[in-house]
Amino acid sequence: MYLPPGPLLPTALPTVDVGAALSSVTSATVVQINYRCSHEHRYPTPIHDVLTGYDWVLEHLVPSRSFYRPGRNINHRVKLAVCGELVGGSLAAMLTLTECRLQGPYVAAAAINEPIVDWVFPEDDGVDEESVADRFSSFVEALQSGRKPKAKSKPRPTSFLTFAENGILNAGTLLKARNNLFRKHDDYFDTFASPLFNFRTAGVAVPSPQPKTPADDFAELSLYERDDFHRQQMKMSSLSYRLQNPDMQAEETAESTKKPRKSHKRWPNAGSGLRIPQMRISSAATSPLSDQVGEFARLIQKSIVAQEIKTVEADGDDAAKEAAYMLAERQIYHRTSESMRLWSLGQTHDLKHIAHWFEQILQ
Repeated sequence: MYLPPGPLLPTALPTVDVGAALSSVTSATVVQINYRCSHEHRYPTPIHDVLTGYDWVLEHLVPSRSFYRPGRNINHRVKLAVCGELVGGSLAAMLTLTECRLQGPYVAAAAINEPIVDWVFPEDDGVDEESVADRFSSFVEALQSGRKPKAKSKPRPTSFLTFAENGILNAGTLLKARNNLFRKHDDYFDTFASPLFNFRTAGVAVPSPQPKTPADDFAELSLYERDDFHRQQMKMSSLSYRLQNPDMQAEETAESTKKPRKSHKRWPNAGSGLRIPQMRISSAATSPLSDQVGEFARLIQKSIVAQEIKTVEADGDDAAKEAAYMLAERQIYHRTSESMRLWSLGQTHDLKHIAHWFEQILQ
């Protein structure tokens, strides 16, 4: 199954028919799922279309047991492969992680190129800068306590900002696409839209929705009065409780200023009936998506290691741990190229290797 790149590439660039290119180099049946993805068909429509297309493939192209060819075990499980890049890579990752089942037909291999696995881009993290007064206060406090002031190391610049002006795919295009393809902020925090969040939390709070613009002066005045009334009611209802609980305000203030942290999540969950298949993940070192793609590959490998160690109950067995790490690296192959190599822009040589790899797994 091939998932096209979506509405991200400049229209001036010549593109190739990747589905036809795959068909020409493999004996397997190739299905291209033309999911809808535009301002008129925003998320989760692309997700629903891909899942509907996958169900169609299972219903119409996967043989039932009565049609297995002679010599094949009736218990043979049908394997499927999926590939895609950019938005299609994101959807391919989503499909792979949700359809890698231990029973019945399943996605056994995936090749994803420059996938958008995290729509929460680094600019949403904000810049954690201290004011001059805060830095001076920290410096004086350290001196008074007899401690040596520590110089804070500067954070490493992200690929999203470093390569924001990439000639093929730039940060502005990605931000504009996010605004066009999602109705509200919550939608791109969903694990189906941002598959990376299967393995860790977003690390940032969901942005507050933009206030609606009043139609005229009277509507603006009415909106202001209604908001003011609600604020007064909230203050009055909580005043008596706050007077009886003086520590409450300090706790709420500390909680409201607390910055969310990125924390790891376990995937797949125990008893989910899923097992991560073989994946080839590729990105360019000069791509604004380079950081998130590399992190995605590392987190999947980490999940496989944890799953293997638990399966063999080898927490203290160094040899078993080493074997688990080697398995994870073989199962999840991450390749970084110097420049962007998009299949849609003519990198058909890469497709030949992918098709050959698919055929080996699908045998």
